[in-house]
Amino acid sequence: MTAARAARGVAACVLFFAGIAAADVAKTAPAIAALRLVMLGERFAKLHAQLGQGVLAQRSRRDLAQAERDFDAALRLVASQSASPELRDNTLLLTALWREHREWLGRPPSRETARQMRTRTEEIVWIAQKGARLLQGESRASVNAGAFRAAQAEILSQRLAKAYLWRRWGMHDEKLQKEARESDENLERLLAALHEARGNSPEVEGELQAADTQLKFLRENARELDAGRPGQSAIEFVAKAADHIREAMERVEQLYDAAPPNGGS
Repeated sequence: MTAARAARGVAACVLFFAGIAAADVAKTAPAIAALRLVMLGERFAKLHAQLGQGVLAQRSRRDLAQAERDFDAALRLVASQSASPELRDNTLLLTALWREHREWLGRPPSRETARQMRTRTEEIVWIAQKGARLLQGESRASVNAGAFRAAQAEILSQRLAKAYLWRRWGMHDEKLQKEARESDENLERLLAALHEARGNSPEVEGELQAADTQLKFLRENARELDAGRPGQSAIEFVAKAADHIREAMERVEQLYDAAPPNGGS
């Protein structure tokens, strides 16, 4: 599929689902909101690198500001649901890390700040992931399995693009290569599992097919980068395809939440 056709398909999906609020955190299940914090931790690093590399700069600046607001909203929701002492302590730690991280996000992005931010990103993502596991354990019965998988796919889409952006900045260590490889493989597995869910609506299937297409598109351009042809267009397409997957998975997540209890199992 050409870039133009892929873009038209995504635009049609966005228009069709214009009535679904993209960041209506107040209506999000706490365990899903906790996963959103993980996704946003990866997204901050992705957008920071995009700004530093001049990739979709105006859009990246706007998206970074929105991601910060989304993190604030999701963190408030998770904090309000932190019943156990362990979860409360984890949320307090995440809040403290977020204050420091937000300050770093305001600094001019560069190769050096990205390397310094890498440890911070790993830390905030790890703590957010721990909170998601704790909340999932407390509210397992109320979490739609399909919505949870879709939220996990959102994380992987941002993690995968982030890895390619960091590699473009000279980070070629085995740990990052493994992260990119596993994110790609696990994202494919999650999409396959979502396709196999019983009772998927035509709307859900349409979003899953759009995500499949965007993953293929991301891989095609990632191969250009891996082959040593680091053109600006290839990294832009990787960044945009990852965001299209994230948006499609967010709509799938919300469609599952709005479906009858047996949907998306």
